[in-house]
Amino acid sequence: MDSLPPTPPAAYAAAPGDIYPRGGREEELCARASRTDWLYLGGLLLLDVGSIWYDTLSSVQTADSAALRFSQPVALGLTWGATLGGGWLAMPKCDPHWVGEAPREGDVHANWPLALGIALVAGATAPIIGGVVVSTQPEQWSTIERSMHVVVTGVAAFGGALLPYLLPPTTWSAAKDLEKLRLGTDGRGGYWAGFSTAF
Repeated sequence: MDSLPPTPPAAYAAAPGDIYPRGGREEELCARASRTDWLYLGGLLLLDVGSIWYDTLSSVQTADSAALRFSQPVALGLTWGATLGGGWLAMPKCDPHWVGEAPREGDVHANWPLALGIALVAGATAPIIGGVVVSTQPEQWSTIERSMHVVVTGVAAFGGALLPYLLPPTTWSAAKDLEKLRLGTDGRGGYWAGFSTAF
């Protein structure tokens, strides 16, 4: 008696050329991630204008409290850094005609080098912005206070550039959700870990 023919291999969940969104949820997430978050960017720009206005108040610059005087460079640095860091996150992160995913070998793309680079640029440029805004420093500021305004502005901008990762725009959130939907399965629908070990 002849044996039954061998069972055909399991159908692949997605072909290598399947570059479009799969299913309604992915289409929805990709549509959200493919549009610039103008509301987020507008809010950041309003915060920039507010911090520049606050930084020019002479009543705060000449206040008796050092904490109040240093609130100006902190506000300016945070908003400038958030604008640079959040501006990149609010830009489109998905194309409806090309939805990328990690290969079976694992995701080799990391976001932290670009985030660190933007934070360093923010920290380097914020003191320049602060120097332009406060063109004439009050005479009662000591040399140490003048130099600390530069340092505080730069440090605050570095931290401000990383702040949008805690309060992300919809574009970045949708792109991360889309990435999680496609994370951890190989072409046959099984889960994998590392570079080659399937289980």
